Amino acid sequence: MLKNSRLLPAWFILILSVTIVSCSETGDPNSNPDPVLPETLYVNLIGTLPHDTSAYTQGFEVHDGILWESTGHYGFSTLRKLNLSDGSIIQTYPLPDTLFGEGITILNNKVYQLTWTSGFVLEWNVLNPVLHVSDTIDTEGWGICSVSSSTVVTSNGSATLSFRDVNSFDTLWTINVNIDGSPIHLLNELEYAEGSIYANRYYSDYIYRIDPETGNVTALIDASSLLSGSNRINAGVLNGIAWDPQREAFLLTGKNWPSIFIVTF
Repeated sequence: MLKNSRLLPAWFILILSVTIVSCSETGDPNSNPDPVLPETLYVNLIGTLPHDTSAYTQGFEVHDGILWESTGHYGFSTLRKLNLSDGSIIQTYPLPDTLFGEGITILNNKVYQLTWTSGFVLEWNVLNPVLHVSDTIDTEGWGICSVSSSTVVTSNGSATLSFRDVNSFDTLWTINVNIDGSPIHLLNELEYAEGSIYANRYYSDYIYRIDPETGNVTALIDASSLLSGSNRINAGVLNGIAWDPQREAFLLTGKNWPSIFIVTF
């Protein structure tokens, strides 16, 4: 058609030219989107508390001035109450030897504790912690946090977080955690604070801040400076995030770590 453009009226050629230029400049707005990359944050150390090095920490939660901790391993799994002032153990509640303790959250004065492969969700009353099975889930249990008065979020070691009805533990919806579209696997301990989900990633010194609506990682929090070389010898991986509203700070620890670190990001 353009080869014979000399035969067309001048006004038609002008309109055609404007249309072609306009389309080429607009294009597909999603054809080459800018990458959505998270910011990098670092831990600002405020203080430390001693931590029992025999505790294979799986879950951390602050509630009404008490630090609750879940520990793992068959035959050694517990739920613990810790003193927020000095880190000392107030009370220990053992799990049956057949259960491997995992993440915890506290909602409506109940502690919900996941177990690794059994599917059992354990329930303890915070005022009188007596063990009973609340419900079951259809995946491995890793981390858990509560995001509303009726909804909890669980991880299972994959890149998927499941939002569940706390009354039945049925899955309501899921999100896939990602950085610029690439999935982030091995999500472990979870904490919800100030509108974001914070997650440990197994074998990583980073904490991931996650948008609960989209699954996008909005920040990478570098916690590699917390443990010195000598303290790392017998310590396991970073695992344990608790938001302390009174201090307005996070409490971080790891599996068999000698300290609990009080930090801001």
